[in-house]
Amino acid sequence: MIISFMSCTDYEEKIITDIKSEPESYNKLIKTINECDLSRFSYNQHIGKEYFPKILDEAINNTVLRDKVQFLVISKYSDCDQINVELISSRLRVRYEPCPRQEFPKQDSYEEEGLIERWGINSNWMIWKDNDFIY
Repeated sequence: MIISFMSCTDYEEKIITDIKSEPESYNKLIKTINECDLSRFSYNQHIGKEYFPKILDEAINNTVLRDKVQFLVISKYSDCDQINVELISSRLRVRYEPCPRQEFPKQDSYEEEGLIERWGINSNWMIWKDNDFIY
C-alpha cells in the first residue's frame, strides 16, 4: 500500500525534507562514514555515539539529525562494494543503501506493516520506525 506521507510526525517530515533539499550534506555524511576508521567494529554491530570520531559528529550535526543519532550500524551486501548505513535514534532508523534491494521502498512512498512504518525518500534513503512499545 502506497500513501503519501500522511503518517509522518514533524521529525520524520523534517528528515525527509532535509535529505531532499540538502543532498550534499548527506553525501558528505556517507563519505565521512566511509573514511572513518571503524574497523574495530563488526558489520551489523550497534556503534554507540561515544565511539563516533569528531568528524562524524560534525557531519551528522550538519543535518537535521543533529543530537538525535544514538547508534550507527554498518552492513554490507555480498553483491555490493559499498556499505549500507543506518543511523538510529530511539525507534527511528534512517537508512542509506547504495545498492538497494528489491524490497527497498519506492521514492516518496509510505508503507505500514503491523507495527513497522517505512518511508521511501529517494532511491537510496529511507526511514523505518518500529512502533512496538516493548522495543
